[in-house]
Amino acid sequence: MNRAMRVCSQIKWVIILLILASFLALSNDRQAAYAHPLNNGYSQLTVMPNSVEYELFIPEFSLQKYDENHDGSLSLEEIDLHKADLENDIRTKIRLLQDLEPMDFSFRSLKKTDKESINGITFLLNYTSKKSISGFTIEYGMLFDNEDPNHLNFALILDGKDVDQTIFDSMHRSYHYEALQPSSQAAVLWKYFLLGVEHILLGFDHLLFLLSLILVAAGYRDIVKIITAFTVAHSITLLLASLGYVSLNPVWIESAIALSICYVAVENIISGKYAMRWVLTFVFGLVHGLGFAGALEEIGLPKSYFVSSLLTFNLGVEIGQLAVVFAVLPLLLWLQRGRWRRTIVIVGSVLIFIRAFWWLLERVGIIPEGG
Repeated sequence: MNRAMRVCSQIKWVIILLILASFLALSNDRQAAYAHPLNNGYSQLTVMPNSVEYELFIPEFSLQKYDENHDGSLSLEEIDLHKADLENDIRTKIRLLQDLEPMDFSFRSLKKTDKESINGITFLLNYTSKKSISGFTIEYGMLFDNEDPNHLNFALILDGKDVDQTIFDSMHRSYHYEALQPSSQAAVLWKYFLLGVEHILLGFDHLLFLLSLILVAAGYRDIVKIITAFTVAHSITLLLASLGYVSLNPVWIESAIALSICYVAVENIISGKYAMRWVLTFVFGLVHGLGFAGALEEIGLPKSYFVSSLLTFNLGVEIGQLAVVFAVLPLLLWLQRGRWRRTIVIVGSVLIFIRAFWWLLERVGIIPEGG
């Protein structure tokens, strides 16, 4: 038993060193070329009275078929050589339809850019209609069938004060947009509130982190401290990152989130003292806030209601996480009164560690996502 405890303690310190190494490498280490966020594309559609301006970002990772010298990067010469092919791909695979009729497409320009430290190409497109635009259908089929089946595209639609958003993937290739009637700030804020709730409910890594923390909580008071520390911490970094004061490599942020779960799981196993768990929660909550900010950047914030949309998104996250905590709390408190409490903590923490460590391997590119 003592030997096992020493091994777990060593694992705990390895995780600490990995977390520190992650942040030391944030500014200059990009070698995790196959990690989860690198094939994300982004779309911003701005609706005009009779046209839609479409700004499309595609990462280099997803355009490797145009990499003539196979160096992992697209040069200006390679882009220029395949400009016609790129234009034709977009013309045939991204369509906007109004009343089931395709809108007229025109290719404005392209340029090399980066988004969240990921190199790619930004295309400026235009779709026009002979009649006033109050709604349209987007058909998005880029990359899914051949080049990158795991490609995602996060789309933000701006129509005056209206805002809408969706995510395209291989299973969801179309979306119908209809303008809000009438447009209102309340409708925009409600959308971002729901996005916050949805993000935390589908953010299984964040939920697993919370579960691993409250798994050993002694009672309501400890749980309140943990939830409060997590809320304050991630709100700080979410705000700072969204306002542009903090900008870090998303690969390392997502990896650090997985490491934070591993660390807490190991501590649950080897330690019997959790009085200062709220301090640990606050420190790791800062990292999770950067993860929330990354998700929000993928969606985008409307300029007209930037701060208020940010705050309502964060409120949605808080409401979502409280709903989950209240749902599992009776079960956790009941288990703590049982004679098998310590066994349950150890078994649960081992399972949490395995899941989080698998995420870590995916996010640093050691194994393929979903592998």
